[in-house]
Formats: sequence, C-alpha cells, structure tokens
Amino acid sequence: WRYILHKISQSLNKENKQGIRSWLNPTGYGISRVSWLLMRISGIYLLVFFIVHVIHAMSILDRMTWGKLLFLTYSPAGFIVLSVMIALAAFHAINGIRLMLNQGGIGIGTPARPDYPYQIQSMGRKNRLCIYVTMGVSALALYFALGVFFNF
Repeated sequence: WRYILHKISQSLNKENKQGIRSWLNPTGYGISRVSWLLMRISGIYLLVFFIVHVIHAMSILDRMTWGKLLFLTYSPAGFIVLSVMIALAAFHAINGIRLMLNQGGIGIGTPARPDYPYQIQSMGRKNRLCIYVTMGVSALALYFALGVFFNF
C-alpha cells in the first residue's frame, strides 16, 4: 500500500506544464478531441451569452441602457455574435445527444479484446460519422443564421 500511495502522491505532485493550453492541442487524439474542445468552447460561450442576456433583460426598466443594448444587438457585430451563438447552440445540443446515446451504449460498438496495436472501440465509424454530421449541421445553422441576418 505504501508503494501505491507513494506513486499516487508523486503523480499528483507533478507539475501540469500545459494547463488549459492542452485543450487546444488535438494532435494524437483525432476528431474526438476536436469535438471535446468544441463542446467546452460552446458551453463557455453559451454560459457567457446567457449571463449577458439576463443582464440585458434586467435593464428593460432603464430605457437608456435598453436602447443602447438594443442598438448593439441590431448592429452587424451583434448579428455575428447571434449567428455564432446559434451555431454553437446547435453543436452543443446535437453533440450532447450523441454523448448521451454513447453513454447508454448506442453507437459505440461491441467490446473487443485489447490486443496490440490498440484500437479504440468507442470511436468507430458510426461515432466519427455522428461527429462530422454534428459539425455539418452546426455549419448549416451558422450559414442559415448569417443568411437571415445579412439577407443573402
């Protein structure tokens, strides 16, 4: 037990040299790491958007602040922020459904014996296809939102 506890304490004492920068390094991980990164970015973006939206809704009592925020919303920069929000919300929702189905065992394939070279069973063809479809649907949502806002 002492040896195991010693190894655990050594691993906990190692410095994490990359920190959050390791999020931005998808090399060696494939499309699943990109999906994971986009899920985190979309979650943070949607949280910030929700907080700003609540603050915006609370300022309805003050007509000057409401007018300024409404003017900002109807500017080209506001349209781009809303379009990106729509695309990230679509990605976050569809990827979340994919992850829930994977958690239930749907689409991850059957278990196999872990022989060298190791093949990741949970990232089969169906799962990668679902990730690509999710990214495609969110790109279409972005295109549609920009088309609605900028009339093209």
